[in-house]
Amino acid sequence: MSYPYPTHQIQEIISKPKCLPAGEAVELERCGKERKSMKFETRPHLINGGFIDMRFLGSAPRLDQPETYDASFLIANQRVRGVGYNPIARENLRYKNRIPKGWHQNVCDPNLPTNDVRQNIHHPLEGFAPSDFQDFISQTAKMWNIDLGFQWDGGLFS
Repeated sequence: MSYPYPTHQIQEIISKPKCLPAGEAVELERCGKERKSMKFETRPHLINGGFIDMRFLGSAPRLDQPETYDASFLIANQRVRGVGYNPIARENLRYKNRIPKGWHQNVCDPNLPTNDVRQNIHHPLEGFAPSDFQDFISQTAKMWNIDLGFQWDGGLFS
């Protein structure tokens, strides 16, 4: 079965304005053995357009270490964008895919076979430096044109 959205349409969906459904907000959920980790999952909608199955989710395995945070944007249950951190630059020898040091955005294309080097490209994110998990969520939402519908009014535990 082929992926329902061609490459150009994925980019169009990413660039269109999105918001959370009426009455919904980003809910941070504690997780992990000691309940010191957090995660979230939302289902944004296009502001002007038909229904598209989208999810915006992420996690903070260690709240006090922003470099452990990650976020993903899925369309039709396939990851098409992601943000993560690598402490050192590395190269995936199997596919010769370079992963830059620091924060990067994954640009994934589910239309391509998994052994295609263009299936998951890592673009460095210059100037991306989240201060905490809320800031990370806000910055990634802005990157993918998702209006969260509010401003954070304090820290995670206020």
